[in-house]
Amino acid sequence: MPNYSQLAIGMSATRMLVVEGSQLYSPTGKKEDSVLSSPAMVMEMELASVDAVFKQVGPTVGFHVDIKHIAPTPAGEIVKTTATLVEINCDKLKFQVETKFGKEVVGVGFHRRAIVKL
Repeated sequence: MPNYSQLAIGMSATRMLVVEGSQLYSPTGKKEDSVLSSPAMVMEMELASVDAVFKQVGPTVGFHVDIKHIAPTPAGEIVKTTATLVEINCDKLKFQVETKFGKEVVGVGFHRRAIVKL
């Protein structure tokens, strides 16, 4: 059973990712123009959200994303993604998510997850 009492606004987790392989997309079709794909960025945001609360509540499932991908990250670079719990509504959790390349914000938004009762 999930322990909701261990949840707190502000809980967070950060992930690092080297932009390579399946995380790449080339808008021109040329390998040298490859950048971090939006689906790969969203996946990192989801995984950071999971990491932020898994020890406290166990499995969760994503049910909503509201994300803006606002800047490119070239292949071979490292992005840092952080998810911070900003709202708790019974078994529904809302996270503010952000991906950065160095000091530049490349993606921002919100992600919602529901706690799974097994």
